[in-house]
Amino acid sequence: MALVGKPRIEGERYQATIPDTLDLADRTELALNGLGGSLNPELDYENYFWIRYSANPAYMYHWAFGPTNEPKFAESFPLMRTACGSDLHLETEYGLMNMLVGRLSPNDGLYYASHSDNRPWHTQGHHGYEQSTEDMANVAGNGRMLRAMVTWRERDGDPAWDDRIRALVRGLDKIAIHKDDYAYYPDGGAGEAFNYPKSGWRDTREPLDEHEGGEGAVTTYQGHQTQGLARWYAVSGDERAAELARKLTNFIMKPRFWQGDPDPVLVAGGEQGHFDSHFHARAIPLRGILEYAMVVNDERVKEFVRRSYEYSRMFAIPRIGWAPTGGPKHFAGNIGGCEGCYLGDWVALGIRLSDAGIGDYWDDVDCVVRNHLVEAQFSNAELLHRVSEASPPRPWDIQGQGFVPTYPGQVSNENVIERTLGTFAGWAGITAVERPWVMSCCTGNGTQGLYYAWEGIVRCQDGKNAQVNLLLNRASPWLDVDSHLPFEGRVEIRNKSARRISVRVSSWIDRRELRFEVAGQPRDPYWVGNYAVFDALKPGDVIRLQFPVVEETISYTALARAWRLETVYKCTFRGNTLVDISPRDDSPTNYPLYLRDHLKRAGPAPMKTITRFAAEPLIRW
Repeated sequence: MALVGKPRIEGERYQATIPDTLDLADRTELALNGLGGSLNPELDYENYFWIRYSANPAYMYHWAFGPTNEPKFAESFPLMRTACGSDLHLETEYGLMNMLVGRLSPNDGLYYASHSDNRPWHTQGHHGYEQSTEDMANVAGNGRMLRAMVTWRERDGDPAWDDRIRALVRGLDKIAIHKDDYAYYPDGGAGEAFNYPKSGWRDTREPLDEHEGGEGAVTTYQGHQTQGLARWYAVSGDERAAELARKLTNFIMKPRFWQGDPDPVLVAGGEQGHFDSHFHARAIPLRGILEYAMVVNDERVKEFVRRSYEYSRMFAIPRIGWAPTGGPKHFAGNIGGCEGCYLGDWVALGIRLSDAGIGDYWDDVDCVVRNHLVEAQFSNAELLHRVSEASPPRPWDIQGQGFVPTYPGQVSNENVIERTLGTFAGWAGITAVERPWVMSCCTGNGTQGLYYAWEGIVRCQDGKNAQVNLLLNRASPWLDVDSHLPFEGRVEIRNKSARRISVRVSSWIDRRELRFEVAGQPRDPYWVGNYAVFDALKPGDVIRLQFPVVEETISYTALARAWRLETVYKCTFRGNTLVDISPRDDSPTNYPLYLRDHLKRAGPAPMKTITRFAAEPLIRW
């Protein structure tokens, strides 16, 4: 018997002729292909955690990390549909969530993965961890499951979710180790970092350093739960969820987990969120505690997240939305690759910090989205086929890093490229994805980054007071945005129901040369910060912004003073859009990025006629 109802797709569809420029709705539809195609319907919709395009033929395979990350897919599916309105892989989405809900324990409410003859790779996870056939509840996976269920509740309005969510919250509270004014989850030691065995914790020692555990990141395994608990408290008033989120926040913010490597004299990095390790692993707890801080209005926590975010930008090239996978302690690895997971986090943090009112980071978001976020999404099947054909056969061990047992049914090479197009790179270099591969966690986070940005383009209160934060194409119930960038400095906002529209003007636009029209007539708005505000609007009014597009060539240094890794890149921008970069990586076994000759042309944007979808209601994230 089905445990959840069929997904709903609600909204208005209509024909429109728009500029053929970046449209995140298109990217979310492509993402649906990758999400659904990397699930295995013959194995109860378990996902293929790894995808390797740099082999002939390309292949993908199951891994112990699958159940921890499958709730990410369950959260992504409804977000993608809200943005694009597509019914692609609808039955797959339905099957996946039924499988996940079926894993919830009726006894303690937790979300478990089980060993079976069909999935003997049950604990084939982090190196050095005990192999076991016992049921495991990964605490981060449970945090993701909590987030997924809150998202489905938001989308479908089904009260059946409430009992499941409350049971999971109580399960998470029960297995947390409570001390003084904080709480934490220890590392279970079996299969994957921070697994909770169904028989109970084998070791409850408190982590003393951030670099403990299979990921070398303690706070990441406290962060998803904190975010899910805060979101649930915001919609339910569940005080037990709020108290657990508070205690986890207190643990996450302990100064011993936050230090630079090294911090300068006079700088208390542990109080400011400095770090020296895995960027995505740090962004998870930052997102969690920021969500908590926004719900309860904790200014100290907001300040901590803002300062940590600002610190992380020093390692990155924010103008193109690229950051290394980790800080100095990760230099031994593929430091030059930007993890797909982090790109979604970067967009989320930029938007949420702006929402919290402690900074305006919409330009950061604009740069990440226009550049590395969409580049890290595999969208060119022809290039992937070229990479596969130039690559050697699959190695005798499935990871190519030493002997790893391969079980029957674990590996598939069936139509891999076409069925997974729309997934996100595990690590994307600045000009290429080296030997392209995918971790499903990156597809889960990267796809959600698309939604966060898409939702953030337009916001509206009571259908009357609208706000345009990003000058990107977007259909909505209140207004539509048609952006001609980067071809020309022209943006048209077609009003449907708003009485007031506030338009954020990007920092690169020269306000002295910016011109506005409303309904074909010049109009001077009034300004509130970076927003141009238009009042007394009528349905059908068109607001037009016109301005010169700044084209400039700049040099940026990546990985400064990192031995043999430091590289100076020559970057050409039109506005915030990177249209050319050198030096390039031309290896036939690598997937090239920024093939954007078509965006270099100044002048009228090409146009296209499409069916637009304006979703209502939206999903709060």
